[in-house]
Amino acid sequence: MSEQRKRFADLCFLAALMLYILVGVALVPPHGDEYMLMAMGRDAFYLSRGDWDRVLVTPPLQVDTEPYLRVINGTISKTLIGCSWLLSGRTEASLPGIYAWGMSQQWNIEQGNVPTDDNLHFARWSSALLTALGVFPAFALGWLLRLRSMAYPLTLLYALHPVILINGRRAMMEGSLFFFSLLTIAWLAAVIVAEHSATAESWLRRIPAALRYGSLGVFAGMTVAAKQTGIIVLATVLISLVVTEVINRRLRRAIWSAALTGIIALTTWFAMNPGYWRDPVGVLAAALEARGQLLAQQASDPLLAYADIGQRIAGLITQPFMQPAQYYEAPTWADLIDPQIADYEASSVSGWHWGTIIGGALTLLAGVGLLMLVRDALRRDLLAVMILVWAGIAVASALTVPLAWQRYYLPLTLLALLLAAVGMAKLLVRREVASSPAPLSNPSTD
Repeated sequence: MSEQRKRFADLCFLAALMLYILVGVALVPPHGDEYMLMAMGRDAFYLSRGDWDRVLVTPPLQVDTEPYLRVINGTISKTLIGCSWLLSGRTEASLPGIYAWGMSQQWNIEQGNVPTDDNLHFARWSSALLTALGVFPAFALGWLLRLRSMAYPLTLLYALHPVILINGRRAMMEGSLFFFSLLTIAWLAAVIVAEHSATAESWLRRIPAALRYGSLGVFAGMTVAAKQTGIIVLATVLISLVVTEVINRRLRRAIWSAALTGIIALTTWFAMNPGYWRDPVGVLAAALEARGQLLAQQASDPLLAYADIGQRIAGLITQPFMQPAQYYEAPTWADLIDPQIADYEASSVSGWHWGTIIGGALTLLAGVGLLMLVRDALRRDLLAVMILVWAGIAVASALTVPLAWQRYYLPLTLLALLLAAVGMAKLLVRREVASSPAPLSNPSTD
């Protein structure tokens, strides 16, 4: 097959995966957090009217109010929901009120806190589209690592993972988190290739270094703006830039690249969070306190909270591939959406529910992939070093999760998908990829 036909086949494959993700949007069972994020779509209406006092936040924060939700959650998804409302001619009044978790579903319906099915499904499209577009940076990341032998399994696992599909299709923050996380990591890999590999694509090397790092900073900042757990990706970017430059003894470039990327990432995040503009330090302190209190409240659930470090380690190992999909966290929702769950899982668009055996095999493949990356890193493969940095940060973060909430493991799940794809590619394709980036033969020192 000619290279042109291969590229066409690649595009058809990615288009099919995108279509699969989008087809199941209306079938996903609802979640109360969707209603809350839709309520915050009003910020787009406030900004369109120039009503800045409704957007700027002044501490202290009161739980489950607009200022509270504005600073403890990501901003991209709710902004896209609000913008889609504006562009479609929907009114602000058609957005639901803030969902009260302490009250019954019937009470929330009576108070207007539960949207109509039509409005809920419409609100999901922006998040679902970002989830679907995530197949492109996933494919690019796999390509940079090991061409099609890794690009295909990585994108296939991403598009068929039932937990990715549930959370990415909902009107929540995960769709934007998936897309910008993958985009940032893929572009970080491209930057490392351009900086350190003599076999890098010519178009990569023609991009000015300042533009490469600047765009990387924008992507990383958008990841943190998508959801606060995006800080895992930002930390991966900054540490990887320093470590890979230090390996090649370019100390000044290490400082310069990380500083430029970090400053632009912080600026991007701040620009996307107008709630912080009036009192950045005070609002940040209040947001961290509120987030800590919320996590402590969630961890008080005796059914989901971990009792010891052993359970946290078990969650670290089993959550990416071996646990069944979690459709809700609040036990009071069990009777509310059981019929929707049954219908969704009976459909052909709920993903690949691989069960314990195949899930265990994927977990083993991820372990094999991790070991092979350690071997490659010892051989000065800089992309392997980057993935190990990502792995270290993601694993450390996952160990701090105090309860079995599957959504809190999604940053780790993205990494696990890559590690499993590495394991597949390394075991099934027994050849070295010529374009695999390695340090320049005569690295400059500065």
